[in-house]
Amino acid sequence: MSSSGVNFAGLSTGIDTNSIISSLAAAERQPEAILKTEVTVLQAQQTAYTTISAQLIGFQGVTNNLDALRAFNLVGATSSDPTVATTSVQTGAQPGTHAITVTRLAQAQRISTTAQPSQTAPLGFAGQIVVNGKAINVKAGDSLQTLAANINAAQPGVNASIIAPSQNQFYLTFGSTNSGLQGQISLSDTAGNSFLAGTLGVFDATPATISHQVSASIVGSGLFSDSATSVGTLEGQTAPAVGSVSITSNASGANVTRAVSIDLNKSLSGIATDINLAFGSNVAQVVSVTDPITQTPKQQLQLNGVTGAASLVDNNNVLANLGVLQKNVPAAQTLTAAQDAQFTIDNLPATRSSNTFTDAIQGVTINLLKDGGATTNFTIASDTKTITSNIEAFVKSFNDTIDLVSKYSQYDSSTGATGPLFGDPVAENIVDSLTSQATAPVTGTPANLSLFSQVGITLDQGNHLNIDSTKLASALASNLSGVAQLFQAYGTTSDPTVQFVSSSANTKPSPPSGYTVAVTQPATQATLITQNTSTGTYTYSGTTTVPTALPGSLGQDEAITFGGVILGTSGAAPLSGHTITLHAGSSPSDIVSLINGDSVLSSLLSASIDPNTNALQILSKQYGSSAEFAITSSIPAGPTSSGIGTGILDIKGLDVAGTINGEAASGVGQFLTGSLLGATPATNGQALGLQLRVTAATAGTYGTVNFSSGIADQTKNYISAQTDPYNGALTTGINGQGTNVTDLQANIASIETQVTADQETWRAQFTAMEVAVANIKSGAAGLSSLGANISSAGSIGAGSASATGK
Repeated sequence: MSSSGVNFAGLSTGIDTNSIISSLAAAERQPEAILKTEVTVLQAQQTAYTTISAQLIGFQGVTNNLDALRAFNLVGATSSDPTVATTSVQTGAQPGTHAITVTRLAQAQRISTTAQPSQTAPLGFAGQIVVNGKAINVKAGDSLQTLAANINAAQPGVNASIIAPSQNQFYLTFGSTNSGLQGQISLSDTAGNSFLAGTLGVFDATPATISHQVSASIVGSGLFSDSATSVGTLEGQTAPAVGSVSITSNASGANVTRAVSIDLNKSLSGIATDINLAFGSNVAQVVSVTDPITQTPKQQLQLNGVTGAASLVDNNNVLANLGVLQKNVPAAQTLTAAQDAQFTIDNLPATRSSNTFTDAIQGVTINLLKDGGATTNFTIASDTKTITSNIEAFVKSFNDTIDLVSKYSQYDSSTGATGPLFGDPVAENIVDSLTSQATAPVTGTPANLSLFSQVGITLDQGNHLNIDSTKLASALASNLSGVAQLFQAYGTTSDPTVQFVSSSANTKPSPPSGYTVAVTQPATQATLITQNTSTGTYTYSGTTTVPTALPGSLGQDEAITFGGVILGTSGAAPLSGHTITLHAGSSPSDIVSLINGDSVLSSLLSASIDPNTNALQILSKQYGSSAEFAITSSIPAGPTSSGIGTGILDIKGLDVAGTINGEAASGVGQFLTGSLLGATPATNGQALGLQLRVTAATAGTYGTVNFSSGIADQTKNYISAQTDPYNGALTTGINGQGTNVTDLQANIASIETQVTADQETWRAQFTAMEVAVANIKSGAAGLSSLGANISSAGSIGAGSASATGK
């Protein structure tokens, strides 16, 4: 084939040039075959490494089920009669047997209105009602359906629905979303109306009852988020009422009755002050309590010396709006009464607001199902079934790994065939390391429980682990913690203020004497104690300056802004984050309740009054340098302010500092971790990676920690090293073979490029030869023709001469 695409192969010479070129190319490609064979081998090795790596990672996941901190603290529970009650348990629950007798089950309250002729007709009332401390707006055109929807939209802990048992009879029902007495529904009309009592007929004419009987002589209000904001504002009332109520109290030792003006435009603290002024003594107080339903901090107005509903006379619904009194619902409209569950545990009487609870037996959730004196027995025991299953899974994964490596490393003596990793040092190391770990004694464990074989796990000649189920069951039953130590990273401490948390692959087993724990700086919370004079100082982050007391009441509204790391802001001016407003007249307890009741701050900070100075104290709930917050006020520090001042105070805690085994350790919050990293692994600290939680409050030496690395932990760490994404042996092998394959494929491509170029050269040369031969043949043919012509011309000339001569 010429460059013009015309094929002259053999036309002139008769030589099969294509065959010659193909033969030459085949000869030149011979190295490719060798390289391609090498590529196939390398790819097979790469596939083998990848498959083994995946198997090991799966094996590592199985080891975690045995190496987790509480892997051997698993417990299970059974009920002798699951129709009476069932139970579930959390890791760490104490084994034991408990008898439960259920007298009655908890119920959620459900009440209804009187029958209404329509669910869509306007109710003709415009105003508000209060449901569980939330004001619900009602318009004149609202129907039962609209009212139910508005109540449900407010989510006051009540579900409203409409029931029509008979034609043209519609009942609006109120169902508490929480069972028990603490879930009782609080309903009240606002000032000057009787919508619930009259139009809907929810209440009867009998005297109101106490809503919250705190004790025999103390009654309480509903629960509010703070004691500094007006009650009307907290409830969402548009026109909070003022009412002159009558209160009878024997707090002074004799019954004293006073008329008190209660203004819902005031805060709980303001209302308490008005009551105490009327009595001339401390009858009312605002108390911080925990909401039994949400478990959040709340504020409650409590009246001392009040022995019953007869001691209280409401006016303008102010006591009902406060949640102190509740008007009565007729029996016919009490569809389900609120009641607590009553039962006994091991013959000890108990009550709960819910049929499902977690606080009767630590770590145990109990669900009551049948009452009337029904009895069942709970048995809580170590869940050796699951632990055994996890050990069996470990053994299976171990054997599967050995089989997989053997598959890729096999040699068939009859055929001479080998696997892609036959004789491979990485594969051999995996088998040797795993089997060595499974058969070597665990350092730091008792001599009678330091080998797998001592709990019935042995290695056979095929490098497979086998389990003697009877021997394993006996070991788990007789010494569960010892078996745990044989498998786990296991740490014990001699001081209760130090707890073992975790270790790393670098942590070495400790000697019998353990590693000494020394604390040079205990972890602290970020702490602020204010000074309320303009020339005063602040106590925070470890300093000890003593501030002065807060004023009895703030002289003006004061906006307090919180920011910094703990709230996700920079802490720099102008400070951004979360702002709350302290109202004029707020007492120290009001300030505390506002901070502790704030939905954002309550999970991050805790406020209190310093008992020594009566100053405002704010602490982070976390420990260490990351527990950092900044704070500033809109009002300069002064005798009638909070004392925070207009400057930005940046407060942070301190991380724990100290040593483990006399070696350097780093602290984050309360967590102290061995950190001595040498120039080589051999010079690393013995306690490198050992993490402890230190709750000690002062510097000093806090005993020792004994650490051992069990077989599952060793296996987990070994797998991490082999599969490390940067320098693991398998990772290196996979990447190395991939690089080799790429290089070989590049060589193959280079040879193919050269062969293609040579073929073109050969074809050009053969084409040139064919052309030359064709030209020669063409010239020869011309000469031959010329010779013939000359010969022919000579013959004609001779004939003519002869004729002339005659």
